[in-house]
Amino acid sequence: MSQRTGEPVIDFNEARATKMEEKRRKTERIFFKQMLGVYSVLANDKIKPIEIIDISEDGLSFQVPFDTKNPWPADLSDLNLRLYFSQDTYLPVVVKIQNSRAGIDQGVRIVRYGCAIDKTLTSYTAFQQFVRFLKTYSEHAHKDMGEVSVFYL
Repeated sequence: MSQRTGEPVIDFNEARATKMEEKRRKTERIFFKQMLGVYSVLANDKIKPIEIIDISEDGLSFQVPFDTKNPWPADLSDLNLRLYFSQDTYLPVVVKIQNSRAGIDQGVRIVRYGCAIDKTLTSYTAFQQFVRFLKTYSEHAHKDMGEVSVFYL
């Protein structure tokens, strides 16, 4: 509080950090939904799509629709994930589920899982660089407002 007026003092650094964190999360979600396919490898050599919610060098969170008849993942153990950057190439990642919670996302029942990344895999270095790229990208990305026309020769 300000000693003169009794009004709260605004910490601009904290406000800026909060705004940057919101922008980073929004940018990541757009990237995951539109540019990157993320799947979990099931025991029967099939893959199941998952939706990444948040990501860091230490872990990630993902969500899946809630299914009372076939809850998944049922055993809450290590999960093999594939981050697809094209239709036929992916980065393998292994995560260990740390927590879960039920929720509603856009009117659909979901379960959200918080996971730790297995840093011992050789692919971890690529994963770490990917996360760093996402952070830097979100800090410098601009929304295309359509103000520039495409010119074809």
